Amino acid sequence: MNFATREKPLQLLWLEALKRRLLEEDSDFSYYNEQLRRVDAGFAGERRVDREWLELVCPYTFSIVHNVILMNSAQHLHQIDTLFICTNFMLVIEIKNISGRLDFDDITHQCIRTKADGTIEGFPNALTQTQRHLEFLKVISQNYSIPIEGAVIISNPSAIIASHPNTIPIFHVSGLQKHLHSLFKKYPQAILSEDQLTQFVQKLLKRNHPSKAQPPIDPSRFRQGVLCPNCQYKSQMHYARGIWICSRCHYESAEIFAEALQDYRYLVRSTITNKQLREFFNIHSSDAANRLLRKFQFPYTGSFRNRVYHLPENLVEYMLPFFRSS
Repeated sequence: MNFATREKPLQLLWLEALKRRLLEEDSDFSYYNEQLRRVDAGFAGERRVDREWLELVCPYTFSIVHNVILMNSAQHLHQIDTLFICTNFMLVIEIKNISGRLDFDDITHQCIRTKADGTIEGFPNALTQTQRHLEFLKVISQNYSIPIEGAVIISNPSAIIASHPNTIPIFHVSGLQKHLHSLFKKYPQAILSEDQLTQFVQKLLKRNHPSKAQPPIDPSRFRQGVLCPNCQYKSQMHYARGIWICSRCHYESAEIFAEALQDYRYLVRSTITNKQLREFFNIHSSDAANRLLRKFQFPYTGSFRNRVYHLPENLVEYMLPFFRSS
């Protein structure tokens, strides 16, 4: 058994950072808030499905891969929510966290959602998306001759799955276990050895295209500096002897700098200089900024006067041990 923990997508991390900092009067404030709501709901739905894997009793060796992004020969991407791969078959899973009555039209290839208040909305058809993934995976896995199945899982318990074609199974998250066991019965014969299974999963991961960073936002559109979580990120904190102190409520923290610097990495750039640190975080002393940068042992390029520090991914996780050791 091998399944990775689903990580927050880069888009969600970027939107969370922007929510902390974007000015309320910004013309796109409502747009980005809605984007955050949608992406966060999608991630919550995926995590709801992930809990089902913890209870899975599988008679075969298997791997589970989340959020794999593959590119086809036309340079188009296939963003697959979850891949269940065992020695006997592969299951492609598309996850949708949508409420209301859902009608899937096989002719128009559209999903129509009718809300409780009668509002009707159109969505891309998850069945069509899944079929597209299936056809592509059949091409890149043809050397392994492994059967490939697909399923759409609705993770919102209040959704009503109404009309839909019988092309690809679609069901609520509670039906995942039963569906998997039906596939165990359908494919009792192992196609791959355990070594081939590992080889195939590694091949997929090598083809994975991680999400690209979001386009930078003009810093004039958002609050700069270290922001106070105790004031809902409305107040700036000032730096004094290794501690950040809120000028409004006097909340103190050293570790809050990690969150603020991570916001900088998502919204501005993944590198920083002494001057940029002082300007963005309102640090007056060049020596204080230099001590702060050296404390976290960031990799860097350039000479002392022109040094550029490279901020790692998972910056908060990277920085926390340095706070505890100080």
